[in-house]
Amino acid sequence: MTRRSALLFVAVLVVAGCQSAPEPSPSPSASPVVVLSTSVPPASPSAKIPLGGTLRVALSDPVGSLDPQIADANPLIVGQIFEGLVVRGQNGVTAALATKWLIGADGRAWTFTLRDGVAFHDGTALDGVAVAKSLTRADDPLIEKVLATDARTVVVTTRVPYGPLLSALATGPYAIVSPASRTSGTGPFRVPTGGAGVRPLVLERNDRYWRSDANGQKLPYLDKLSFTAIADPGARLASIRAGTVDLIQDLAIGDIGAIRTDPSLQLVTRPDTLVLYLGLNLSQSPTDDLRVRQAIAQSLNPRSLVDRLYSGVADPASQLPPPAMLGYDDSVTEFAKADVAAAKKLLADSGLATLDLDLDLWYVLGGSVTAPDMRRVAEAVAADLAAAGISADPKTIDPITFAVSVRENRYPMWIGLATTASFDPDEILGAFIPPVANGQDQPTEAGGWINREAAGLLRTAQREPDQSKRVELYKQVSKIVQREIPRIPLVWSAPPAAATKKVVNAQGSLFANVAMGK
Repeated sequence: MTRRSALLFVAVLVVAGCQSAPEPSPSPSASPVVVLSTSVPPASPSAKIPLGGTLRVALSDPVGSLDPQIADANPLIVGQIFEGLVVRGQNGVTAALATKWLIGADGRAWTFTLRDGVAFHDGTALDGVAVAKSLTRADDPLIEKVLATDARTVVVTTRVPYGPLLSALATGPYAIVSPASRTSGTGPFRVPTGGAGVRPLVLERNDRYWRSDANGQKLPYLDKLSFTAIADPGARLASIRAGTVDLIQDLAIGDIGAIRTDPSLQLVTRPDTLVLYLGLNLSQSPTDDLRVRQAIAQSLNPRSLVDRLYSGVADPASQLPPPAMLGYDDSVTEFAKADVAAAKKLLADSGLATLDLDLDLWYVLGGSVTAPDMRRVAEAVAADLAAAGISADPKTIDPITFAVSVRENRYPMWIGLATTASFDPDEILGAFIPPVANGQDQPTEAGGWINREAAGLLRTAQREPDQSKRVELYKQVSKIVQREIPRIPLVWSAPPAAATKKVVNAQGSLFANVAMGK
């Protein structure tokens, strides 16, 4: 299976189980995803930025294939070698190898104008034929065909009208690969001749790279990147303390304090990509009562979770889409006001007996070291609920049983952690598109919620190619979620990294504008 089919279309609930596939998009794979960060590197460095040198990076996962369409390709590495037609930016995508695009009246034909003067690492010119060949795959679940109408123009036709196409094109599996070599891209660093199988993997500066900084200095600043896989988080931390690497990926939350207190090291953060949330089952009592859900929401203190469990390297979530995601609504500053007294009144108004407010709260263990211990999260949530008079009993089980039980609406409440492959709101909010049977919407998996207004907005957003219109549609959905409370967003976060103080413009994803100081 290619990584393309494994990554692209539906939010994967990392500890929360599966969800139904939204229609009318192609059927998604159930494979887990790795978020590929493709944010545009900042272009405003100092005029005295140091040039040259090697950045040594410790990876948490294996180097993997250097072909971005192979399942084990490491997103951090392929993101240095390859680029897409578009790249993830603030609140959506922006131009990369394509400078502009137009959408046909049928919502399926997307015409991209290619950037002039770009060449692959092997010297092959970037043109319409090369792009069409790179994007053409017989088994592609999204794209029906790609045609080069001239040297600077390609037309991408999707199988169905699909609004999130641009977000998909900004991911690694849709990176543009040279027709002459599967390991040759247009990115800031290239694979040297004979270097693909050498470990540590060393990438060299691409002297043909088309980007420059704000002062006109050609990027990248570095001469080389060196990647070493170190699976154990303690060993990664030890390597940067020993000075054998300059940057470590996926810093354990428990090690953040050690970085902060070491004068030679710096914490490296990036825009939030993960959403910790409390899932509620609207098909069971008492969480089928809106007053109970409102009381639960008003009992919770997300800020306390951030401070106690994330070492402050996260943000209280006001909605499911994080701030850098298309559809984020900056007018919403909190999901629910923490007010224990108001929560108690709502419970009293519900008329439910104390025994009716005894609920199981499910979670799973064994997640990434970059996320907090879910047992501690569940205990913190249970403590908040207890203050309002709701007894939540934290329980855990193996991940497979947990996922199936959440999907089949067996649990009243559960702790979930959502991420996305393409960083599109369709992957997170699409969980609320209900399955259809005999022409009728059915309760959603993982929540048992039916809201025809939200479902209609989401289906429209899934087909709508105009990104500004999609923004407004998703904002409307977020407000419905805030009103009806099928899920309660708690914390936004991203896996932290660490670097030595010698690393200039340190960031955890793209290294085109990273430099090495003395």
